Amino acid sequence: MDLRLIIGTAGHVDHGKTALIRALTGHETDRLPEERARGISIELGFAPFTLPSGQRAAIVDVPGHERFIHHMVAGAQGMDLVLLVVAADEGVMPQTREHLEILSLLGVAEGIICLTKIDLVDAEWRELIETDLRQELRGTFLDGAPIVGISSVTGEGIEELQTLLEKAVERMRPRSALGPARLPIDRVFTLPGFGTVVTGTLAAGEISVEDHLELVPGHLPVRVRGLQSHGETREHCRAGERTAVNLAQIDRDQVERGKVLAAPGTVQETSQVTLHLKLLAEAPPLPMRARVRLHIGTMEVIGRIVPLTCQEIPSGGQDFVRFRGETAFPAVVRDRVVVRSFSPARTIGGGFVLDLGGRQRRGHPEDIEELQRRRQASPEEMVLGAVRRHFAANVRSLAQELGLDDAAAAGAAQNLEREGRLRRLGETYLDREELARRLQVEADRMQALWQADPLWRGLDRQQWRREVVAELGVREAAQLAGELAAEGQMCLEGEHVRPAGDGVPMPEELRGLLEDLHGFLAAGGLQPASPADWPRARAMTPQRLQDLIAYLAEQGELVRAGDLYFAREAIGTAEARVRACLADGREATTAELREALGTTRKFAVPLLEHFDQKRLTRRFGDVRRLIAAGEATGDGA
Repeated sequence: MDLRLIIGTAGHVDHGKTALIRALTGHETDRLPEERARGISIELGFAPFTLPSGQRAAIVDVPGHERFIHHMVAGAQGMDLVLLVVAADEGVMPQTREHLEILSLLGVAEGIICLTKIDLVDAEWRELIETDLRQELRGTFLDGAPIVGISSVTGEGIEELQTLLEKAVERMRPRSALGPARLPIDRVFTLPGFGTVVTGTLAAGEISVEDHLELVPGHLPVRVRGLQSHGETREHCRAGERTAVNLAQIDRDQVERGKVLAAPGTVQETSQVTLHLKLLAEAPPLPMRARVRLHIGTMEVIGRIVPLTCQEIPSGGQDFVRFRGETAFPAVVRDRVVVRSFSPARTIGGGFVLDLGGRQRRGHPEDIEELQRRRQASPEEMVLGAVRRHFAANVRSLAQELGLDDAAAAGAAQNLEREGRLRRLGETYLDREELARRLQVEADRMQALWQADPLWRGLDRQQWRREVVAELGVREAAQLAGELAAEGQMCLEGEHVRPAGDGVPMPEELRGLLEDLHGFLAAGGLQPASPADWPRARAMTPQRLQDLIAYLAEQGELVRAGDLYFAREAIGTAEARVRACLADGREATTAELREALGTTRKFAVPLLEHFDQKRLTRRFGDVRRLIAAGEATGDGA
């Protein structure tokens, strides 16, 4: 299974989270001297971990002290599974409850309860604590989750915990790597000889060495010098992996926790968003313009909340709100957020981002209805709206923008394709209605150009892409052009795109010019004159002469060989003579073939090179032979 598991810890201070990780992995996550001196975690800690089955994971150790809760929220982003740690000698404590609330608000849905320090209590007390735990967890995502008793001193329970983790892995699916790269940064440091390093859980997409990314806020350009994940040096990292990125072109003091490392232009920075916010039942009512702490990604932003439909959100209530931050922050629609009171700092609720910019007007019915639609919209409605906003969007960007998992985004897009509302190009979907409009506009314009000049060959493919489907990459545009041509909606001729149909009637004067030019070149046989020597060329511009030649070439009446143009009939004659000279497996030199062609070296060499390119002949030094049917066609010596 291609799954890199992110396991997190949660629980009250001094309940044994760090000791549990040490016993489970052999790694010490307390790095700072102050942490070791005080015996408590202050910063986030990380440890690689390999289960007995070989499954790789990373463990995030979060601080338990209430003063460092903002570190805990940053570390909880991206957790696949949590180990809720409760000390058997103390039981559920305030930070146990607050950590559990935060995990629920962030959408963590899988966990194991670790009852630590069981070597300090007797069986009767342990049973009492387990009963109390079950009562506390009733109605939460850990209701019914397994409880394992652990002693980090004796090692009791560690093997059972590993078994439970293995079973949890079997239930999990690999996290999608769809969408542009996005890494919320939770740690920054420097290494001698390497420079600035940032770490985080890759939330979306993939990062590769030498990628050019940017830091948001600020949109500072950076280059990926190196990567590590789960203790290994890597060339690529994908969504769901703990990732350390060595950055070039940036100083340590230009980066801080909370910034996002992202594909250029894919993550906005803003100071205002519209949220759907739900208060916890135990939280006090939230009045108008309350000053709060918003946790989004790994950043804490201080700002004010403005409810859009009421003066005050009651305890346990919910509303659409505008949050205006005192500083800019990175945000993506459907990002989950945790809201804490400003002072004293306490988790009071959470929700998700509905709009970047916070443009909705307070109490305005149309704006509130639109937010309701966004909140309650089906995946199909959300996907269709997003594609129409962008004209073209791939499944990756849809999942990222809308906060859907890749399966939901892909399923919705496929349903819309079956309904005829979207058109599919691989993983990219186009708005059919807008595509049809653009094609009609372009067809009308091209028809007018064709009417003005019957020799007009059409737009070159790159120009067509820029003017009609600029949102598509070169490969996608080429694929779409091929499909439209196959459907008869337009014609592809060489590198040109033109309207479907037979063109416009050729004026007699122009037809006479083309016939005269063709006759002039055909008259030379295998020794054609230069088009510039055509008597009528002196009365026209070089570009017009080139247009005439190009038209005859596209119609198959002329064939270019080197810098010369031969009539189609002359090429047929030359091919017959070459075949006769090389029949029955014979080989011939250039001089012998020139003699067989009955022409000079000036004309024979371009002709012979033309036949090499057509794979009629193959050259070996100064001799050639015919290429037999089915014969490999590598380069000649």
